[in-house]
Amino acid sequence: MQLIEFLKLTNLETLLEVDKAKLLCFYHYKETGQSQFSMMDINELMIRCGFNSPNLSRLKDKLIKGKSKSFLLIKAGNGSLEFIPAVLQRLEQEFSDVWNDTVTIISSSELIDETKFCGKRGYLDRIIQQINHTYSHNCYDACAVLLRRLFEILLVQSYQNLGIEEEIKDSSNSGYIMLDGIVKNAINNPTLNLSRIKKEFEKFRKIGNFSAHNITYTAGKKDIDDIKIEYRVMLEELFNKASLMK
Repeated sequence: MQLIEFLKLTNLETLLEVDKAKLLCFYHYKETGQSQFSMMDINELMIRCGFNSPNLSRLKDKLIKGKSKSFLLIKAGNGSLEFIPAVLQRLEQEFSDVWNDTVTIISSSELIDETKFCGKRGYLDRIIQQINHTYSHNCYDACAVLLRRLFEILLVQSYQNLGIEEEIKDSSNSGYIMLDGIVKNAINNPTLNLSRIKKEFEKFRKIGNFSAHNITYTAGKKDIDDIKIEYRVMLEELFNKASLMK
């Protein structure tokens, strides 16, 4: 979990200084396994989050005494602090779901505008969020494959919405033909009636194909950036063709 996410989750900047210190130590413990903290460690954690450097003597007293007591002083060592086991257990119970979350995708319209294209279908939302996440984390091959997948889904849903999906069914009539065949049909399909953006369809197909099937090819940021404007236009058109913008 990124530190900024933890700060938002806990509303840390609204808390008392002693609670800030406790939660930052817990975050650091979860991320690194470090269970003992010197006051300088705590000071650095506070500063790294943009908080003022605390009065270390006063803060130390609050952390090991009174109502706010959360740490034990390790007298045999260098004066470091260690979580009281019961306090650590309570924190684990309170925040266990945060580190075990296998559902949430951290994304924020890095490539595709989520405010415009999300909220139509849950499965499309997750693909769009994954596209944005992979793009922002430099996973450009993964991003390219997901862009191709979203493109294919939107084409199929456009055919379905217009009642012409039989034109892209395979010989068994139980599935769809390959994307290459769908693109060829779409470019000349009078019912689909695409704008000039159809001239870019082969680019959208190829970028995902290269990343998925070419052994020596690896996509870079420029490969994605080179198609992002046209891809955005395609999304708008196919979302409308599929009646997903309503």
